[in-house]
Amino acid sequence: MSNALVSKSVWVYRGSDGGEATVRLDDAHSQEESDWSTVDALLEPVVNVGSELWLDDGRKIRFPFSAQPKILPDQTGVVVIFDDGKRKYTHPDGTDVFPAPNNAAIYNADGSLRFQLRIPLGHIVDRIAAIHGGAIVSPKFKDMMGVLIATDKRGPPEYVYVIDPSQPELISTGQWVRW
Repeated sequence: MSNALVSKSVWVYRGSDGGEATVRLDDAHSQEESDWSTVDALLEPVVNVGSELWLDDGRKIRFPFSAQPKILPDQTGVVVIFDDGKRKYTHPDGTDVFPAPNNAAIYNADGSLRFQLRIPLGHIVDRIAAIHGGAIVSPKFKDMMGVLIATDKRGPPEYVYVIDPSQPELISTGQWVRW
């Protein structure tokens, strides 16, 4: 088994002639014009064929879904939040895309499923909505990756939960955010 770490995550686009281009997702350069200009240069029609992990040993692991992978702080894998409404499955029967409210999973650097993330029992939640990019107030959760939880299907995400990459149950921080 390899101990390779995830160094980048990208979306992969393919043109009708088979040419491919990537857009970086995990760093400040993800919206650089040069990334998108390579996609724009592909022969139409252009489709997103999946997301890809670039490992520090040079390997590339492709996921056949376009949900955005977010690299875990320890770089041993990624968090993927599935938007159930878009039905972007790897398997035709949808068994690998998790429905709300537990609509996120952690994948290892080699692309294997580590586990589906789970909302704690008794918590009223509609869905895991997004990766939390802001500060987590409690020092107890310092350096942990957070996700934003929505309690109503019509509402924006409003509560911060954190991820312990060694166990599937999310941890409530008690922090509310204004979306």
